[in-house]
Amino acid sequence: MKIKKLVAVLMVSMLAMTGAVSASDSGAEAAEGGLIEAGLDGSDVKVGVVVKSLADQYWTLVQAGAEEATAAYGNELTFIAPNSEADVQKQVENIETLTSAGVDVICIAPSNDETVLPALQTAVDQGIKVIAVDTDSSLPDKASFIGTGNESAAKEGALWAAEQVGEGAKAIVLRGRLGDATHDAREKGITEGLEEKGVEILEVQAADSTEEKGMQVAENLLNKYDQVDLIITTADSMATGAMNAVEKGGYEGVKIMGFDGTVPGCQYVVDGRWLGTTAQSPYNMGVLAVTNAIKLAHGETIEERIDSGQTVVGPDNAADFLADLQSKVG
Repeated sequence: MKIKKLVAVLMVSMLAMTGAVSASDSGAEAAEGGLIEAGLDGSDVKVGVVVKSLADQYWTLVQAGAEEATAAYGNELTFIAPNSEADVQKQVENIETLTSAGVDVICIAPSNDETVLPALQTAVDQGIKVIAVDTDSSLPDKASFIGTGNESAAKEGALWAAEQVGEGAKAIVLRGRLGDATHDAREKGITEGLEEKGVEILEVQAADSTEEKGMQVAENLLNKYDQVDLIITTADSMATGAMNAVEKGGYEGVKIMGFDGTVPGCQYVVDGRWLGTTAQSPYNMGVLAVTNAIKLAHGETIEERIDSGQTVVGPDNAADFLADLQSKVG
């Protein structure tokens, strides 16, 4: 099922992106996805979604899911994000923009919980409901967290990757920005999984969830150590950078393991350039965020924690998983 693009994402400044979406007559098509709830009417609800960036396809999949739900429910949707996950202050401004616009519910993937907390509290004080998506928030009045158990998912992927490279192998871990709770949890899960299977962790370094820095850090570490069997990351963007470093440097036998399950990442698994990727369900997160935001706006009680699921993608299932992803993003 291909997502119907309802409106282009608009650039509101050199550092922020935003999109506003209204419903169309594609509700019947959207209902085919399995997560759409029949009979839910969002025509009187304004939903705002703030993610960490739209530079990574992971977040565009969240957007695709949110837009698909909007097509089914008839709500108003504003989807907004900084250009970079490192631009935490811009995310604060995004929250303030949605608060000023008078949305009913803000769905937020906080880049830095402590930094965005005051802006979220201001929204709550003005009667706006808040749902955390992908990355949890410590906001006392948060209605729910929708996402993956990042630590357990990362450990599951690391255990599988460790089995592929074998006991005694040596690994490098590339993680997202220091201080990001999501990447903290994934690093912990990866570390536990690798150590449990007897894989030695040579070093853990932050590569800030970008392909460019992922390549730079990987190149430095590949030059530093005589033996590297596995580079495992907390986001597919860094895995792409690591792959580029391995291929550019001619390092034979170095396996790449990502985390996110993006279309490019799954394609690299199909092509044999990556060992695998731990796939979350960002599309489902988008659908679930809008669905539950509408329920909240109508005064319903929603679950405090909603698991969007995960899958370890390897050579055996990558082609099917990729085909499903491609059908969603068009």
